[in-house]
Amino acid sequence: MAHEDDDLLFMSPDLVNDWGRGACLDIVYLTAGDAGSSGTGYTEQRERGVGRAYALMAGVPNDWRRQDRKHAGRTVRAFALRVPAGRPGVRVTFLRLPDGLHDGSGTRPQAGQSLLKLEQARIRRITTMDRSASYNPKELTTMLSWFVADSHAKTVRTLDYRNVDHGRGPKSDHSDHEVAARFVKSAADSIPGPKPVVVGYLGYSVSALPPDLNLETAQRKESMFRRYLSTTLCTRACADYTGPLWSSYQDWMLRQYRA
Repeated sequence: MAHEDDDLLFMSPDLVNDWGRGACLDIVYLTAGDAGSSGTGYTEQRERGVGRAYALMAGVPNDWRRQDRKHAGRTVRAFALRVPAGRPGVRVTFLRLPDGLHDGSGTRPQAGQSLLKLEQARIRRITTMDRSASYNPKELTTMLSWFVADSHAKTVRTLDYRNVDHGRGPKSDHSDHEVAARFVKSAADSIPGPKPVVVGYLGYSVSALPPDLNLETAQRKESMFRRYLSTTLCTRACADYTGPLWSSYQDWMLRQYRA
């Protein structure tokens, strides 16, 4: 997915149910979710937040081991959750590409780079926030294809790869959501041999649809999201963020729609 919360907001409860049925989760975040920050402080907070959320899901201590992934001369930041033997694993991988903002314009600290501009050939390459690697469209697709093959995924869950609305209407979504999803879909379709099933999920636009999750499921979803927010919204160290959620977040807690 594009950002470090897209899975919690738009692919839950499906991901949680996958894990509950015994499937391992291999989660890849394409962008740093930096939203224009000049350093990696906010990015690292978000990365720690998803770690806490998945530890809560798994019912284990928030104990992750560094497990970087190396392919085609690039090293990508990754961590694996320590779980008891016989339990399904959870791995998170962070490419840390620049957040492109809603309309794909990019941000000044990251020289206006965005996945949308890369897809539209308005830039030739996109460079990670820490300047450790850069990708052209083919290289990014190849890296994502390797992630899919490396995880032996039978199902790939991503955002709405069919959406092409960059506006702010009822069908609009964050540009990173839709473009990241199209890169993922191309990557999954390009692996040799049997192809995984690719499932897309609506993003921001679910707010305009009727709630489809029961209260118990929505509460479990919100508990994971509040654990994630503890690293970015708590003014002091806390286990969970207990403050109010924006109205859009409240809407997303009650909904999950496949595209």
